[in-house]
Amino acid sequence: MLDPIIILIGGAAGTSKTSTGKVICQEFDIAHRLGSGFLREYSKGFVSKEDNAYLYNYSFKPHDDSSPFSNLYYQSEVLKNGINLCINRARNEGTSLLIEGVNVIPGLFDYKKSVLQIVLFVEDYDQHFKMMKGKTHSKRSISENDFKQVRKIQNEFIFRAKEFNWSTINLSSTSDIIKKIEVLIKEKE
Repeated sequence: MLDPIIILIGGAAGTSKTSTGKVICQEFDIAHRLGSGFLREYSKGFVSKEDNAYLYNYSFKPHDDSSPFSNLYYQSEVLKNGINLCINRARNEGTSLLIEGVNVIPGLFDYKKSVLQIVLFVEDYDQHFKMMKGKTHSKRSISENDFKQVRKIQNEFIFRAKEFNWSTINLSSTSDIIKKIEVLIKEKE
């Protein structure tokens, strides 16, 4: 029996993680999908702002003098155990799962067996800025300075993807994401 499909998708804000995740789940009949942004909100019910102020910011808007990526990493550490438990449950029950979001960071979440790990990025600056203002975050206000911070986070994601052997997909040039995912899934089998 084959292991269930388990996919982690990370990347900076505005790299189409949610939209791409939805398409992947439909195409590959993946039973469960979790977005790290909603997991982060859920965690606020258990972690106070005093215990982890990073959890209460956008990934690209630190509340202190932390770098944008450090801010993101500190907020993501809170989610590590819960996401690990979700992956273990999917494995134990033999069900498919996709977890996507900015908090899915190579190195923080790093699985080799039966988990496809992907970082999405958008090389084209103008295209990425337009995507930041897309329909899944239509009420989020983004300044030019905010976007520069997002681009710094994206650069760190690409670096970490290479360091931890995650697949990367440039959405500036990838026209058929499903074919690319099919190839990556077959490589994992």
